[in-house]
Amino acid sequence: MTLTSPASAAVRPAAIGILMLVLLWVVWGVTWPAMRIVFLEVPVWQFRAVSCGVGAAVLLVLGTRLDGGAWRVPRRLWGWLIVAGLLNITGWHVLTGFGLKMLGAGHAAIVCYSMPVWVAIMSVVVLKESMTPRKIAGLILGVAAVVLLLSSDFGALGTSRLGILFVGASAISWAAGTIVVKRFDWGINMYALAGWQLFVGFFPMLAAALATERFEMHEASGPAVFSMIFIVLLGVVMGYALWFHLVKIFPPTVAAISSMMVPVVGVVSGAIVLGEDIGWRELAALGCVLVAVSLVVFQAQRPDRTNAQLS
Repeated sequence: MTLTSPASAAVRPAAIGILMLVLLWVVWGVTWPAMRIVFLEVPVWQFRAVSCGVGAAVLLVLGTRLDGGAWRVPRRLWGWLIVAGLLNITGWHVLTGFGLKMLGAGHAAIVCYSMPVWVAIMSVVVLKESMTPRKIAGLILGVAAVVLLLSSDFGALGTSRLGILFVGASAISWAAGTIVVKRFDWGINMYALAGWQLFVGFFPMLAAALATERFEMHEASGPAVFSMIFIVLLGVVMGYALWFHLVKIFPPTVAAISSMMVPVVGVVSGAIVLGEDIGWRELAALGCVLVAVSLVVFQAQRPDRTNAQLS
């Protein structure tokens, strides 16, 4: 006989999911100023190829050792895996890389995290997800936070239209990739799923790097080298493992809205690390995002049970 009630068992996935969210906010938020440091010295394709290659190897090894060891993607899903890898990895990494050459880390993070809006639209159309009043209110508050953060420097952003275009396109690519991942039961653990997507995304970036860029990573400064190590081990390996777990635990719109804490952490860490400005707008945006996250995550309903298994 078990002493664990169904109610207490249902709390565990939610508690684990919230802990994962907090870790993701910190890891990906601090990654933005780190990426800014790297891309001012290192070619985009080159570093993205190396980071995705290393990340793929580490996550695939973890996938074979942890979480039941289910790591082989069913043959019938390989086509969709390639689509997910190109959208989530190649599209997002390359477009944000070029965008960060033209925008500050804080502004780039903010524009990129318009992603929940695209996820919400795609979820309704593709996954037939219902848009509850809580989710709609969360989206509105999240967008308000983005507008607040951007409002301090609309003039400067106007001089970097191409950078905005790159980062905005990365948000759409990431959103579409999230929908693809959520749509299927992959039958493998999340470490392996993240690793396979990085593996798929690695090859186009490697080909572009070899064809267009001179190898320069060995010429990077100490801060850039430290930033590269941080991005690979925490931003790529830990970040993707956490993100794909969250996509499975929560409905895609909830996961996407919850991720809007990342640009707030990005702005704060950008101010600390790079000396980028922070003021009342950032604090107001933080308040908006905290309420948005509370509405969609810290609520009475249980997490999504569709594909809720972690492996």
